[in-house]
Amino acid sequence: MTRPGRPSRQERRASMERRLFEATEHLIDEGASFTELSVERLAAQAGISRSTFYVHFQDKGELARMLTRTVLTELREVSRRWWDVAEHAVRADLEASITAIVDVYRRHAAAFTAVVETATYDTAVAEDLRVLVQEIIDATRTAIERGRAAGTMRDVAPAETAAVLTWMVERAGYQLVRRGDAGDDPKIVAVLTDIIWTTLYRAP
Repeated sequence: MTRPGRPSRQERRASMERRLFEATEHLIDEGASFTELSVERLAAQAGISRSTFYVHFQDKGELARMLTRTVLTELREVSRRWWDVAEHAVRADLEASITAIVDVYRRHAAAFTAVVETATYDTAVAEDLRVLVQEIIDATRTAIERGRAAGTMRDVAPAETAAVLTWMVERAGYQLVRRGDAGDDPKIVAVLTDIIWTTLYRAP
């Protein structure tokens, strides 16, 4: 019989990050403010020591930057469902992508709360958020440019339209999905899909 190998340092860090992510979301869901959460309380909820936290993170701001990268990366990945087929998409492709985006905001409402809250006073978090949102805007612009070239999209301004639509979805997710009832999500998806589809695509 062979003994299972010990987790690598990278695997241990990934596991700790997941526990801290879940601990942060749990505490915020219970009504805590990320700004007021102490490292001791976060570490205890995650089942690690305060000293272990500081081995991997300089401070709570670095944890917020990890949350930012995690949730924005997930948003970017589900957005690919439409980006990858945008120039020949049917309405159902766009709706599936918007549904997945709304689901990310629903599942990670507490994480988005922590990120936006911290970005108001932590310039590093604010910059990470700006860069990651800009990546989504740029990918959306590229999708629009392909659609225009293929003749399936209207002659809109790619950069400006991509920025407006991206921030519209971001605000809807943060203000409506995060704070609203899950039963309203299908209506939000329908409205966002309709606005984006009619803005971009030529009538058949």
